[in-house]
Amino acid sequence: MATPTAGKHGPGQAAATPPVSTPFSASNHHSHPAFSPHGPRSVVPSPQQVKKSPANSNTMYGYPAGGHPSSSSFGVGYDSPSAAMALAVPGLELGLEGLPGGMGTPVGGVSLGHLSGARADEDERRRRLGQVMDILKVSKGRLSGEGVERLGLRLGFECLWDSTPPGAPRLLIIAGKALALDITFDRNIVQKVALSFPESPEIVTRHTNKAEEILLRDMQFQAHESPLTKKLDRFAANLEILATLDKFSVIPGLNCHEAIAGLYESVERLHLWEVERLKETQEMAEKDDAYVIKTAMCTKSGKPIMHTRDRLGMSLDYWQEKRRLSSKKDEKTWSLLVDCAPVLGLDFTPIRVSENWISVDIQKANATVEDILLEPDNGPVLDWLDPVNTLLPSTDPPKADAMDGVEGATGQKFPEVMFVVKFDPPLVVPYMLATQIYNSTSAPIDHFVTTTFDELMFPRRPEDDVHNDGRRITRESTVSVYSKDGERSTVVHRSDLWIDKPDYGRTLTELPFSHPRQLVQMLPALRQYAFLSTLLNKSFGSSSHPPSKPPQKKEIQSKRSEFANFMSGISTNVKTMDVSLTTQPHLRLRVNFPFKKTTAEVTFEINLNGAVEVVNENLLEGAGAGAKGLTTKDLARMLEMTEDLGVWLEFVKRRLG
Repeated sequence: MATPTAGKHGPGQAAATPPVSTPFSASNHHSHPAFSPHGPRSVVPSPQQVKKSPANSNTMYGYPAGGHPSSSSFGVGYDSPSAAMALAVPGLELGLEGLPGGMGTPVGGVSLGHLSGARADEDERRRRLGQVMDILKVSKGRLSGEGVERLGLRLGFECLWDSTPPGAPRLLIIAGKALALDITFDRNIVQKVALSFPESPEIVTRHTNKAEEILLRDMQFQAHESPLTKKLDRFAANLEILATLDKFSVIPGLNCHEAIAGLYESVERLHLWEVERLKETQEMAEKDDAYVIKTAMCTKSGKPIMHTRDRLGMSLDYWQEKRRLSSKKDEKTWSLLVDCAPVLGLDFTPIRVSENWISVDIQKANATVEDILLEPDNGPVLDWLDPVNTLLPSTDPPKADAMDGVEGATGQKFPEVMFVVKFDPPLVVPYMLATQIYNSTSAPIDHFVTTTFDELMFPRRPEDDVHNDGRRITRESTVSVYSKDGERSTVVHRSDLWIDKPDYGRTLTELPFSHPRQLVQMLPALRQYAFLSTLLNKSFGSSSHPPSKPPQKKEIQSKRSEFANFMSGISTNVKTMDVSLTTQPHLRLRVNFPFKKTTAEVTFEINLNGAVEVVNENLLEGAGAGAKGLTTKDLARMLEMTEDLGVWLEFVKRRLG
């Protein structure tokens, strides 16, 4: 190849060095830039382009692109260093006019500000592309064989299609380390789902039928869906749960599916034992099994369930709305969802695989006085066990020095996985209680979060009255009232929630743990605030609305208008109620309302397990014989049954009015 020389070009012309062509180079074609995952990049000039040639120097200093001087040109040959020094052009004599840092004028008159601006535009373009990718990740795609295959590959599974003759149903096999999922498609309609765990014990495989039903239901068409609108979001959420456990499994040695199934076996054994003990009590003697099971769930160690409410995995249910009433309706349930996550540090206990977290006898035979005092309400002392550690083969060779610990002496290592629990729904608790819960599982808590309890429970609204000493929330709610004959009517309550002593709070969402005993021990305190959230939400939360108009002087209605409102079942009288909330040192609600030309006051204390107690009242004290047999226990029990301050208020007024 002949080497180009300067003699082959006339004045004002130079042989430009050919740019190097790369797969991502924008110089391959000016109108067809190569593909880049972060969008188009700004073209950085090469050193050959930065350094001035006679041609572009002439262009900059008065010569046209063709190399012929114009009437305003300086002449020919001003590219030499001596000429540049004579013209006092800084940096030009060293060929530095295109470099950053203020060393001369860049090519084409582009300043350093323009280059930094281009770089900023590129960063902004990359940021926007990242936002678009995040938006696309939210959608898991639509139902089709290829869509499910892409989803499986994205989650780390191996996917392959079984060979079938044309026109026959197709079989997609999604395989992981410890599971296999077979999905049969017929024209992109799912006909069958089969889930298997080839190397898992019976405690895992016995729950596969329920999991298959949920996965099949996730991909079946509902009445309002079609192949063009059916999305994979619900199926993707459950498949991601399986993928998480499968990713952390190390076969052989660690099966996360077996580890969670072992937790379920132990807690289920405890739950059945508690149900049998409740059936022996006089209070539950005439109750049906469903009521006894619900009572054990809301007052004892919870109720473990595998694959329920359209979600795969283990759930520990610990609270339910209207727990005092027998109802076939699926009420709102509070649960702890058990999952696995990578170990965050040396302070966390790694996962252990066992189904013997509690003894077969459940109750400790020779309990000491200290053990009895540590149990809540001096109940039975549970015989919890500590399973042996689960160890995996280490990738490093074993060390002879035993001072290096288990991993160094035996050539084994602890799994880099731990148990985590997710609160469903998230629960707002005071800061002091959150600290105790975090400390019970040796989890760190952020001490710099200073959000108050009431702001987490009820985010501030423009109509709220906020002052230095507290906050007042005014809302209206519609309460159903039933007469003695069973006729239903409605009444509007205007309620004020007063927070006189603000307390810091924390929303519980996710927490690491190492033993099911830690979960069982925190349940009584969680039930306190699950019950509180139900009470307050019905009067001040999503079930309520802002007051339609400020309180005004009551207008006198005619008898005809009152009779018409009565016959229509709508009450136009707006009744008021003041509720004061305090969380320290005890969780209490003080309720004030007008009653018989005076102001009645009842103070409720919500104890562990959501048990309600009346600690102060003037309602029954002043009624005397008019109390009609009601006691403070009746007032507390009525609030537990209704779980609604408005309904409780109407009951009291009807009973004592």
